Amino acid sequence: MKKFGLPIVIVAIVVCTAGAAEAGKRKCANDYRQFCSQWGLETRGLQNCMRAHGDRLTKACVRGLIAAGAVSQAEVDRKRAALGR
Repeated sequence: MKKFGLPIVIVAIVVCTAGAAEAGKRKCANDYRQFCSQWGLETRGLQNCMRAHGDRLTKACVRGLIAAGAVSQAEVDRKRAALGR
């Protein structure tokens, strides 16, 4: 029984992480519609568009993107510092 414990934990972590990523990205639905709806989901164009409009994204969206792993907290901090915020 112990042999199966670790794989089950790994699967649970992957499922929870995927769920958190989706939940994080859903927080950007309005931002997506406002700024980048011309780009398809999961495209490089969308990533570039969201980065270009990063200073206008909602705080919830930015937190969601960080949680989803789409952007790092360090990158957000660098951009805020560059904008003097």
